[in-house]
Amino acid sequence: MANVDVTRIASNIGALNALNSLTMINSKLAMHQTRLSTGKRINSAADDPAGLTIATKMLARSEGLKVALSNIGDANNMLAVAEAGLSKMNDILVQMRGKAEQAASDTLGTTERNAIQTQLSAYAEQIQDLVDQTKWNGVKLLDRTTGTKQFQTGVDEGEYTQWSLSTALDPNTGLMVSTNVPDNKVTADATSIGAGLAIIAAAETGTLVGALSRLTTGSYGVKVVAANASATDSSFTETGGSLAPYASITKVGTGAATLASDAYSLNITGVSGTAGAYVLTYNLVDSTGNTEAGSPFTTAALDFTAGDHFHIQGDGTNGQQVNIGAGTDISNWVSGAKLTFDVLKATEAKLQLQRGDSSVISVSKDGTDTVASSYFYKAAGGVANSGTGASVTLGTAAQLAAKAAAGGLSSFSYAAANKYSVDVSTATVAASYMTTVNGAMDKVNTTMASLGSLMARLTFKEDAVATAQVNVEGAYSRIMNANMAEEQMNASKYTILQQTAVAMLAQANQAPQSLLALFR
Repeated sequence: MANVDVTRIASNIGALNALNSLTMINSKLAMHQTRLSTGKRINSAADDPAGLTIATKMLARSEGLKVALSNIGDANNMLAVAEAGLSKMNDILVQMRGKAEQAASDTLGTTERNAIQTQLSAYAEQIQDLVDQTKWNGVKLLDRTTGTKQFQTGVDEGEYTQWSLSTALDPNTGLMVSTNVPDNKVTADATSIGAGLAIIAAAETGTLVGALSRLTTGSYGVKVVAANASATDSSFTETGGSLAPYASITKVGTGAATLASDAYSLNITGVSGTAGAYVLTYNLVDSTGNTEAGSPFTTAALDFTAGDHFHIQGDGTNGQQVNIGAGTDISNWVSGAKLTFDVLKATEAKLQLQRGDSSVISVSKDGTDTVASSYFYKAAGGVANSGTGASVTLGTAAQLAAKAAAGGLSSFSYAAANKYSVDVSTATVAASYMTTVNGAMDKVNTTMASLGSLMARLTFKEDAVATAQVNVEGAYSRIMNANMAEEQMNASKYTILQQTAVAMLAQANQAPQSLLALFR
C-alpha cells in the first residue's frame, strides 16, 4: 500500500487507500451476504472452481442414489405383486392335489370323477388367469415369455439387479397340470390293440348318436366279447332265462340267419290249448327294447310231453328254432316267462365299450340307434361307431375270433376338446396326477424362494444405498453449502470495517485541507 504524503495534494493517496479498502470490504461483505441469503458457499464458478466441479459430481451422485432408492422400492413392490400371484397359485395347487387324492380312491364313481375333472380343469384355467393378470405397469410378471426383469439399483451404468422366472408357470406347458386339447382326440396304445382291432386316432373319431353322452377325458377299452369267424353261418348263444332248462335255441339248416346281430329276449305272452296241442304267443325283443316286426307271434300246436320245437325266425327249414325238452312241465310256460339268447351273424363281432375301471358304457349297437345298448356290433373289416365319440376299425374275422379268445380288450385314451383338460378318470390315473401336482408345487415353491431371496437382497441393497446417499449428501453439503454461523460472523465483521473505512475515507479527504494554512 502506498505511503501517504499530505504535502502532495494532486493525488490523495490516503483517500485512495481508504477507498480501495472500502471497495474490498464491500466486495467481501456482498459475498458473505449472498452466502447468507442463498445458504450456498459457492454461488458462482468464480467462488471455488474446483469445489464446484467436485460438488456438482457429488450432487449428481446423490440424486442418482435417490433415484436408485426409488427404483429399489418400486422393484420390491413389483416383486410383492408377483409373490401374491405365486402364493395364490400355490393355494390352487394345494386344492388340486386334494381333489386328485379324492379321485384316487375307489369310493368314487364315474360321475363323481367327471365332476372332479371339471373342477380341476377350472382350477387350471384359473392358474392361467393368474399368469395373464399378474402385471406391473402392463407387464406380465409370471409369464416367462416376457423375459428377464432388470432393475437399475445403482448410480452407474451396469449397476442393476435382475430377476427372471426359472421355469414357465402356465398350467399346460410349465406346470403341466393340464393339457390343451384343440379337438376331441383318441390315442391308442398299439401294444394293447394287437391284430384284429384298431382305434382310429383322429381329431373326431365317431359321430355322437341320439341322446348318448360323449366320452369324457380318460382311459377306456374296447372289448371283443365274441366273434364269429364263420363265413357261412351265424352263432346263437343261449344266455339264460326262466324257460331254461326246459328249452334251448339252435340254428337249423344252412340258410343265412335273418336276425341282426344282437341280444334278444323271447317273452311268452300267453299259453292256450290242451295237452299235446298247446299254442304259445310270444314277443321277440332286442337289446334296446324294440319289439321285432310281426310280434306277437303264434306257434303251431306243440306236444310238450314228447318234446317239440318251433321256429322263431326263418322258413321252417332254415333259421332259428326253440327246442322244448320232453316232459316239460307246462306250468313253467306261463305269461312272462322268457328265453334270452345272442345272435352273432357270420364274420361279425360283438364289442363292448368300457371305462378304465372296467365299468360298461352305453353305446349305439349299430351306430344309428338312438336307444342305448350295452354292446355294439360290426362285421370284420368295418368301422364300428360306438355313438359316443370313438370308433374302432375291425380286422379280419379270424383275427377278431383270436382277439375274443385272448380276452379281447384293447385300451385307448380319449381326450375331449378342452384347453385345460385334466384326466383323473381312474384311481390309478388320479394317483399319478397327485405326483404331477406335487411337481408343479415344487416349481412354484422354488420360484417363490428365488423371489423371496431377491426381495431380501433388495432390502439390504436399499439400506446400503440409503447410507451412501446420506454420506454423499454430507460431503456435497460441506463443499457447496455455507456455514451460516461463520458467514454471519464475517458479515458482521465486514459491516463494521465498512463503517470504519467510510470514516477513514472521510478523514483522508479532509487531510489535504491542512495545507491551506501555508497560503495565508
